[in-house]
Amino acid sequence: MRTEYEGTALHDSGDGLDISLVAALGALALIGLAALWSASSGYALSIGKSPHYFALRQLAFLALSAGLFAIAATIPLSSLRKAMGVITIGALVFLALPLIPGVGDNRNGATRWIDLGFITIQPSEIWKTVMVLYLAHILDKRKDELRKSEAPLVAPSLLVLAGCGLIFFQNDFSTSLLTALAAIIVYFAAKVRIRFFVAVASIVAPLACLMVVTSEYRLERIIGFLVPGYDPHGMSYQVQGSVKAIGSGGLFGKGLGLGTRKLASIPEVQSDFVFAAFAEETGFLGVLVVFALWAFVAIRVYKAARDRDDFAGYASFGLLFLLCMQFLTNVAVVSGFVPATGVALPFFSAGGSSLLATALACGLLCNASAAKGFVPVTSESGVRPIGGVVHG
Repeated sequence: MRTEYEGTALHDSGDGLDISLVAALGALALIGLAALWSASSGYALSIGKSPHYFALRQLAFLALSAGLFAIAATIPLSSLRKAMGVITIGALVFLALPLIPGVGDNRNGATRWIDLGFITIQPSEIWKTVMVLYLAHILDKRKDELRKSEAPLVAPSLLVLAGCGLIFFQNDFSTSLLTALAAIIVYFAAKVRIRFFVAVASIVAPLACLMVVTSEYRLERIIGFLVPGYDPHGMSYQVQGSVKAIGSGGLFGKGLGLGTRKLASIPEVQSDFVFAAFAEETGFLGVLVVFALWAFVAIRVYKAARDRDDFAGYASFGLLFLLCMQFLTNVAVVSGFVPATGVALPFFSAGGSSLLATALACGLLCNASAAKGFVPVTSESGVRPIGGVVHG
């Protein structure tokens, strides 16, 4: 297909989707649905719902997510880049909506959601993916300028800072930090010079510490992590119950649907702690399968992106980091290795917003991993690659 981008005739040339990558992501989605179905049944009954309440909702969102994945995986990257400015501004405005009185949905002191009735949307989930795409776009576009100066990084960095600030004021420090780290990964993939990272670290590190020490809630979480007996009936209770559930699974687990600790030891197990119930019921072997699938995804994407110096390569690294860090952070929390956060487990945690955002990121990741890149055609010099190798 022939398109115009930045005044140069271009070809969108892709190898086609990596079927093994799509299959691995599909397997994670199905395993996550089965895990949620088993983990949430008892809690659903306790709140007067059908035992299949959460699972059927998740199944409906999974169908929508499959459609979103298909669109994101096949949309021409050149078309996406043409609309990148409008998409980014729209996502930033959408991100600010929860802070508007009467629009945002406040839960447990956090205002991260917009309640649309049939679904509750968390705009920060969408912003993370859009931010990665925007940075990949702008860094590819200005790569020649970046070899001489860091000045082109000022505007995109301010945009990233604005997004992180909006997320922070929604009382979602963990997502704000994760978003900032994803931005750094994209900069790193674009081979930004080390002095930029030193400058960023000198600002971000003290600021992050200040955000923690000035919040009683965050301090309590850290103290509860360091001193498990500090809050035995609060977050420490949930984490300790989660760790016991994981340990009780043994090698083979108790069997899907036969876990017992999920019923009382882990409140609202269908949310951020669903992996504990999964580990109890499937054991070490079940956990190993999930880790193996994520490792396979990471390796496939890394191999496709490691030699690239263009939009698709930068986006691949940023999106892969977001997905893998969400997975690792959540598992580390339920295993008691890091303080509790509000990071959902991709494909497993209940919630349409999280599942749709995961599908969007995965679809774009498959799209970027499959693309060969943009090859400009000029009448004067023939075929020449932009930021990459020409593929015949």
